[in-house]
Amino acid sequence: MKEYLSVSQLNNYINRLLVGDTTLQDFWLKGEISGFRIYQQSGHAYFTLKDEEATVSCVMFRSRVRRLKFNPEDGMEILIRGSVAVYARQGKYQIYAEEMQPYGVGGLFLYLEELKNKLKAQGYFDLKKKKPIPALVNRVGVVTSQDGAAFQDILRVLRQRHPGVEVILVHSLVQGGDAPLELAAGIRILNEHSQAEVIIVGRGGGSFEDLMAFNSEEVVKAIYKSKLPVISAVGHEVDYSLADLAADVRAATPTQAAQLAVPDMLYVQAGIEDYQQRLLRAAGNRINQCSETLDRVMMRRVWREPGIVLEKSEEALATLQSELLDAVVENWKLKKHEFSVIVTALDKLSPLKVLSRGYALVRQGNKIVRQVEEVKPGTRLQIDLFDGIVDATVVDKERVER
Repeated sequence: MKEYLSVSQLNNYINRLLVGDTTLQDFWLKGEISGFRIYQQSGHAYFTLKDEEATVSCVMFRSRVRRLKFNPEDGMEILIRGSVAVYARQGKYQIYAEEMQPYGVGGLFLYLEELKNKLKAQGYFDLKKKKPIPALVNRVGVVTSQDGAAFQDILRVLRQRHPGVEVILVHSLVQGGDAPLELAAGIRILNEHSQAEVIIVGRGGGSFEDLMAFNSEEVVKAIYKSKLPVISAVGHEVDYSLADLAADVRAATPTQAAQLAVPDMLYVQAGIEDYQQRLLRAAGNRINQCSETLDRVMMRRVWREPGIVLEKSEEALATLQSELLDAVVENWKLKKHEFSVIVTALDKLSPLKVLSRGYALVRQGNKIVRQVEEVKPGTRLQIDLFDGIVDATVVDKERVER
C-alpha cells in the first residue's frame, strides 16, 4: 500500500515552506481593499486585497487594528506590511497584516483629513489659545535642518532686520520617518533649556510627501504644548500643514517667518528718533509757555513797585488793627454793663441785704430754724444779725397763727 499524507499534514508542510521563506515573512503589499469588516467579538479585521488580476485574503489582529490612524474602507488603495502563512483548517494561505497605511497622495489626503478632524476636536487648533509674538524679540529659536536653504534664509533676514539678534538653532531632520520625533524634541528643548523668546519651526519647499513630517501628530502636539510662541514656516506660500494650524502664527515662507519674528530695527530706530524729536518739541513748547507765564507775573505792579504795594498793605493793616481795637473796646463795654446788671441782681438776692433791713437768721447748728415746733425750751440757737452772731437759749416758745 502506498504512503499518503493527510490533509492537515499537507497544509502544515506547505505552511512550513511559506514560513521558512524570509521574503514572505516581512514584505509590503499594495492593493485595493474589498470586503473589509471587523468582528465585534474578537476585534480582528478581515478583508481581501486585490488588483486588476488577482485577490488575496488578509487578516489583521485586534492589537494591530487599534494602532490604525485611519478608517479603512472598501475601494481604498493601501499598503500593508505583513507575512504569509497557511490557515490549516481551510487549507488556504492568507496575509497576516502588521501595518497598514493609505497609498498615494489620495490616501494621504484622506489620512490627513481624519487626523485634522481628530486634533481639531481635541482643541489643538483653538484660536483662543494662540499666543502673541512679543513686540521686541532679541533671541530666536529655530528648529529645522542646519543644512537646508530655509535656515540660511531665516538667518539672513533675521540679521538684516535685527543685527543684534541671537539665533539658537536646534538641528532636526525635516523629512523621513524620524523627522516628526526630532522636530517635536527640538521644540521641547527650546522650551526647557534656552532663553529664546519665540520659535520658528519649518523647512523649505518640497513635494506633498516631503512635508508630511509637519502633518504629524507629534509635531502638532509639541507646538500646542509650547510655552513660547511658535511661528510655522513650512514650504512655500501654497503649502499648508497641520503644524500651520497648531502654530500661534503661520508664515507663508521661512523668509516671512523671520520677518514676523523680529522687528525691523531700522524702522524701530527711526521711530525712536521721531519720538525723541516730538519729546524735544513738546518740552520746548512747555518751557516757552512757562517762560511767558513768568514774564506776565514779573510785569505785575508788586514786582515793579513793591514799595507802593507795601504802603497800601500797611495802610490796610492799620485800618484793620483800628477796627479790631474799636471792636474789642465796644465788646468790653457791653460785657461790663452785662456784668453790672448781674451783680446788682445778685446783690438784691444776698442774705446780707435782707439782714441789713433788721431781719435775722436763726440756726440750730447747721440747720436753719423755720418753725416754732423745731425747737424746745433749753435749745441753744445761733442768731445771725447784719453785723454779727448772737448765741441764745430758748426759755419759752409760743405759736402765732399767720
